[in-house]
Amino acid sequence: MRKGRRLKCAVGCLVTVFALILSVGGVLAAEDRTPIEEINLIVDSTIEAGNSKGRVSVTTSDSSYRVGSVQILNNNDDWQGGMTPRAEVMLYAHNGYYFGSSAKKVFHFSGDDAAYVTARREDDRTAIALTIKLDKLDNGDLSIDGASWNGDDGTVLWNENPRAKYYQVKLYRDNTSVMGIRTTYEAYYNFAGYITRQGNYYFTVRAVGSGSEKGDWSSSDSWYVSAREANNISDRYNSKPDGGSGSGGPGVSRAAKDSHESGAITSTGGNHWCEDQGGRWYQYSDGSYPVDCWVLIDNKYYCFGQNGYIRCGWIEWGGKWYYTGADGIMLVNARTPDNYFVGGDGAWIP
Repeated sequence: MRKGRRLKCAVGCLVTVFALILSVGGVLAAEDRTPIEEINLIVDSTIEAGNSKGRVSVTTSDSSYRVGSVQILNNNDDWQGGMTPRAEVMLYAHNGYYFGSSAKKVFHFSGDDAAYVTARREDDRTAIALTIKLDKLDNGDLSIDGASWNGDDGTVLWNENPRAKYYQVKLYRDNTSVMGIRTTYEAYYNFAGYITRQGNYYFTVRAVGSGSEKGDWSSSDSWYVSAREANNISDRYNSKPDGGSGSGGPGVSRAAKDSHESGAITSTGGNHWCEDQGGRWYQYSDGSYPVDCWVLIDNKYYCFGQNGYIRCGWIEWGGKWYYTGADGIMLVNARTPDNYFVGGDGAWIP
């Protein structure tokens, strides 16, 4: 029995010794390779806002590793300002080397601005999959020129900037602000509803790019409007011809009718409601939206102001008064919250 026990003990000791030898051998084998403790990369990017193409190249002058593939992760058909390009870079250690760490502190970038996002080691630490991000794209030149008055009806225009996502305008009379900032997606705006008094009027406009980057304000020349001219502009504005919706409602402005054939627009075919801090508006499938008109949407009338947002409450239109609720829907054959009655066409019945 004792002999058997001694034999088992001897076998166990041999197994332990072999395990130690294998372990030490593995450590020695790993130590035979030199760790790479610092990674220096040179980044070059041709991606620009407004272009549909662009590349990212990454190189290194170090001799212990090489750069493999570089893949743009958020490749886009149309790069826009505000976007942050990202790329995955594959790094491979040369024979006799391995990557000692994939932590952020070991990476150093030069050339175009780039920053570490994440990294992982692969293939026994001989490869690293590195994700980097480039600087946020700017929109380039967002300047506006050609700001001018167009005739005597309160319409203004300026030269279109292809980098602009939309424009913002402000109106002044005798150096005093007449209204807050208004937004338009076209290179023009109609201020007729705000030209109500005699004075020297001028407006400012700026372009807003993707990512909400804003250009500088550009100012127009002053336009003197007499009291009589202000009354004429106001009268023309308040007596806009309706488009004749044929549905007994207040009608759609002629401009909206010409663009969309009729006011009976439904929310199908890509048309949809949008909302931001300024309110709600309705966007058509072609990217346009109703402005300064009434539109029939899903058999309900909505009134849109000059800024494109729905109007709520009492609205004077064509010499009549209409009421729209908090949801923008025009009341019909109903009593308003302030106890007035509107008829079948939505107009107030005195």
